[in-house]
Amino acid sequence: MCTLIVLYRVVEGFHVVALHNRYAPEGSREYPPTRVRGRYTAYCPIDLVGGGTWFGFNDAGLFCAVTDQHTRPRAGTWRSRGLLVMDVLCNYGSAEEAVDYVARDLKRGPYKKGNFVVADADRCYHVLFDEDVVVRELDRGVHVFTNLMLGPGVRLDEEAREALERAEKRGKRARELAEGLAGLRADEVIRRLTAIAADHAYGRSEYSICYHGSRGWIMTSSTIAAVAHSASSSRLLYCSGNPCESRFVDYSHAVTGAKELAVKSTRLAGRRIALCLTGSVACILAPRLARELRRLGAEVTCFMTRGAVEYGVSPRVMEWATGRSVVTGLTGMAEHIEDYDLVVVYPATLNTVCKAARGIADNAVTTLLAATPPNRLVLAPTMNLKLFGNPVFRECLDRLRSMGAMVVEPEFGEGAAKAPRIDVVVDHCLRALSTSKLRGRGVLLLAGPTRYSIDAVRFISNRSTGRLGYWLAREAFRRGCRVSVVYGPGVVKFPPHIPVTSVETTEDMLREALSRLESDRFDIAIFAAAILDFKPEAYVDEKIRSGRELTIRLVPTPKVVEAVRRSRPDLFLVTFKLEYRVGREELVARAEEEMKRYRADIVVANDIARVTEETHEAVILTRDGSVREFRGSKTALAAEIFDAIEALL
Repeated sequence: MCTLIVLYRVVEGFHVVALHNRYAPEGSREYPPTRVRGRYTAYCPIDLVGGGTWFGFNDAGLFCAVTDQHTRPRAGTWRSRGLLVMDVLCNYGSAEEAVDYVARDLKRGPYKKGNFVVADADRCYHVLFDEDVVVRELDRGVHVFTNLMLGPGVRLDEEAREALERAEKRGKRARELAEGLAGLRADEVIRRLTAIAADHAYGRSEYSICYHGSRGWIMTSSTIAAVAHSASSSRLLYCSGNPCESRFVDYSHAVTGAKELAVKSTRLAGRRIALCLTGSVACILAPRLARELRRLGAEVTCFMTRGAVEYGVSPRVMEWATGRSVVTGLTGMAEHIEDYDLVVVYPATLNTVCKAARGIADNAVTTLLAATPPNRLVLAPTMNLKLFGNPVFRECLDRLRSMGAMVVEPEFGEGAAKAPRIDVVVDHCLRALSTSKLRGRGVLLLAGPTRYSIDAVRFISNRSTGRLGYWLAREAFRRGCRVSVVYGPGVVKFPPHIPVTSVETTEDMLREALSRLESDRFDIAIFAAAILDFKPEAYVDEKIRSGRELTIRLVPTPKVVEAVRRSRPDLFLVTFKLEYRVGREELVARAEEEMKRYRADIVVANDIARVTEETHEAVILTRDGSVREFRGSKTALAAEIFDAIEALL
């Protein structure tokens, strides 16, 4: 239930000025406006429950928003409409391309009904998604959208008629107030929109723009955007809750980047993390860790021992890195009893680990550790190798691990157990905080190319790098899965917390996969490897001399997916279908054939002409008939694939 006012090309300097009052079920949680990076950078609030966003714009000047459509609900499992809005903002720069994508994805995907508005400086569209998808282009002017819009194919039952009565009252009032905004200066328009957001023409009720419901729905927020050609000239204001009770905060700095970090994702949004620094020179890496956790949406507070201050990094640096005051000693504010979702000790010295294992609380860090359940601890031991091998230390570390603490293994070299890489620590934090239904599930991942030697020097292979497999493995780990990788000769190196077995030929990969399936319990197998379909019939155990014509006879290799499916009929199977320069319909048809042939649960279809080292275009087909297009980074594709797995399990 929402009210959306869009002023299209009526305010000088801004092609869109819009207000969105969001009404949602009780228990809904959201994150204030921030930046989300993709092909384009999106500026928007975040839905922490459904995912994505309901309202925002990007650095290409593209605006997108969604409201409900309260007619008879569609059957089936739904993908969040907010994720579709986020897809648009992160991947499209023009309204014409974006609205085409929205219309196509709504026809294919399992979405709830809704109203989408997509606009840039040249075009503005309304997409009504009810029994069908209806797209209409909007003229310059004031447009109002509520949670029920009439149009072709819209049918009303008794409940919908009641919703329509409320929606029409809100819509009529919003239109009356908004019509007077045309021609005013932008600052005045924004000021008046803040007043419209708090309007109680029908009292504190479901009929007013400032919604006060009694049916399990509340008003969660109000957001105002003024979208200019340049993102740095755009405006973004946000009010949490009802505007009659709260105030709007200017989040335009989230656009200019003057005060706010760019958010890579919202996986840690709403999470409170304590980052504890102890006496080691490895503390100099901690500011990077703090910033990276914040880029994932976390609120980070730093605790420091005296040794960390003396030998590591200045508290002022950590205050900059976290955006919050640093705790260096306990005061009457009882900082140690704050409730944190996770406590990360980076670096963790021998002294601190041994004290934590024995419940000693003699400084800000150890007191916080004593007050924190062990299953909320992430420890990154860092010290000289002689200290790392100390039997008392090993006993204390094992004790903490047995109580539920997560230990990030160090990197070894130059006589030291060195601090693990920042990305490795972040992966462990995500794993520790994962609420995924895949937590504890076994995932067998096949990645990279296979290769066959022609002679002692030359070989036949393909262009696979293994990068997508790399991100799939990390995504599985982050969600709490037991992941194991069988890896062909790709170019990427997997992080140390991902167990990898290297193979070369298709037979090697098949043998290792079957062996793993027999010796361990795996629930899911992902075939992201680019397995050669052909190999040289014979190998020449010398270097073939050049300067003459050479004919190499190729013969088929074993079908790994087929053999694995025969071995484990119960296995959840994700396969990939790679083609070259085929149309979308043909790509989907071939993926459907693959799904039937191997009884796959998910098939990811790619056209190699649209795949680069870092980005990917794909079509994801699932066994329930859903067909979803993807366009973005390999990191995002890995997350999308695991989202699809979760939806089916």
